[in-house]
Amino acid sequence: MVKKKHEFFSIGPIEPRGRVKEPAIPTSAVSIPKLRRRWRDADHQERRRLIVDVAVHILNKDGVDAVTIRRVAAALGVGAMTLYTYVNGQDGLRLAMTQHGFDLLAGGCREANTLGTPQGWRGSAKHYLQFALTYPNLYKLMFATEVASGDAEEQILHRGFQGLLERVKDEMTAKGHPKEVIDRSLQMTAGRYWIALHGLASLAIAGKLGVLNADLDALLDSLLERVAPT
Repeated sequence: MVKKKHEFFSIGPIEPRGRVKEPAIPTSAVSIPKLRRRWRDADHQERRRLIVDVAVHILNKDGVDAVTIRRVAAALGVGAMTLYTYVNGQDGLRLAMTQHGFDLLAGGCREANTLGTPQGWRGSAKHYLQFALTYPNLYKLMFATEVASGDAEEQILHRGFQGLLERVKDEMTAKGHPKEVIDRSLQMTAGRYWIALHGLASLAIAGKLGVLNADLDALLDSLLERVAPT
């Protein structure tokens, strides 16, 4: 778990925004019956979402090794085998959480971005860091935990990068870059952007950014100007 989150940001804490929200999962015995009633009344798609939400809640609280089919099923008040109708075992559950993480991250970054403005890149970048700090265990699952279903995991990662490519292309277009420049540099620009943010996020989760002693906006502006110069 992360013990230090924002001490290294001289601008103060990054406020949660976009779609970075804790799932509405029971935290007391009183709310567990409500969850189970939701399960009974839910259709197939809604039940799958409930499974993923419960799993992410356990992941955030106790880490990836604590997320088991049996524990999720117990929270929902059903037998472990019931969950196999909705996810393909333990690996399927981890893949569903991974996809959920990329959906949350991409949606929030889109909402935080203002195309064509200096705040556009910065807003998305700050949201990316906030996501990593809000969901450190989910972020680690997405990027640092191997799932046995390697091909499916690679496809999820590829779709995530394709979404980043589209966002970077929109940003470059809004800034007036010629089409031939975008076509030539899009892949590399998106790659540098992702590598830079992933490095910052990983250091932030580990509480290692204090050594920079830098204002976050100034740091990101300097970084992003080099990653995606105007």
